Amino acid sequence: MKKMKRFGTVWLAVIWVLIALIGLGGATFAWFTFQPETNVTPMSSTVSSGDTALYISTSADEESFSTACELPQFVGGSLEPVTTNDLTRFYQATMQDRNGISYRFREVTDSLDTKVLHGVLYLQSLKDNCDVYFYRPSMGVGTDMQTLAALRLGMRIVTAEGIQTYIFRLDQMGDTSGAQSVTTVSTPGSIVAGISADGSPVFVPDIAVDPGAYFADTNKTEPGPGLSPLCTIQAKEIAQVEYWLYLEGCDENCINSVQNIETVLQLSFAGVSR
Repeated sequence: MKKMKRFGTVWLAVIWVLIALIGLGGATFAWFTFQPETNVTPMSSTVSSGDTALYISTSADEESFSTACELPQFVGGSLEPVTTNDLTRFYQATMQDRNGISYRFREVTDSLDTKVLHGVLYLQSLKDNCDVYFYRPSMGVGTDMQTLAALRLGMRIVTAEGIQTYIFRLDQMGDTSGAQSVTTVSTPGSIVAGISADGSPVFVPDIAVDPGAYFADTNKTEPGPGLSPLCTIQAKEIAQVEYWLYLEGCDENCINSVQNIETVLQLSFAGVSR
């Protein structure tokens, strides 16, 4: 456990995940596929002072919460292009025409954990109610522009107030101005929301948003409220945070040019007193 450091009246919950992604080469369609040997080198910690306390754990057991926790190891499977509009059902292309346009899909929800990085974390607020934001200075997803442009971070947060579901683009986490792109579906800017009996897709507009509105304000000596909190946690409450890191297969940047990539997922949460 790391020694707690003073940081105003704010507690920060930080999750660091190192993902080693090793390319297979010769991926099908216009996409790239990674064979993990996915090694997750977990490290998480919290720092704070004052009355607000945001703790983290991989278990809902109150005895397990601390200023640091280890994430489970993820082994096997492959990080493959999938598409979803709600983090409930996921689909993958099975057929493309000669122009590389996907026109048949299958549901892969039941085999999802072999295709995406998926996990569950828990946050607990002690003493005070608090709003939870991303803490940008401790966040990162690597620097490869093609990877940043194609990846998505999905989050489903369950609190006493209800369920919040987010799908974030990661372009804002680095420079993606030089990322290559191709048309992957008949209606650019669309993702799959369902399929018919023969696998024909039902397209809807891509709902992914930039995470910037959910960053805590870091312009002062201590993090403060951002534009919009990810959630609000009541004192003593335990919130469940389920997350998915995946390649959005309908994204125009999800192409074969990226192989043999190593990337880092670093998630950081800031709890700000209400």
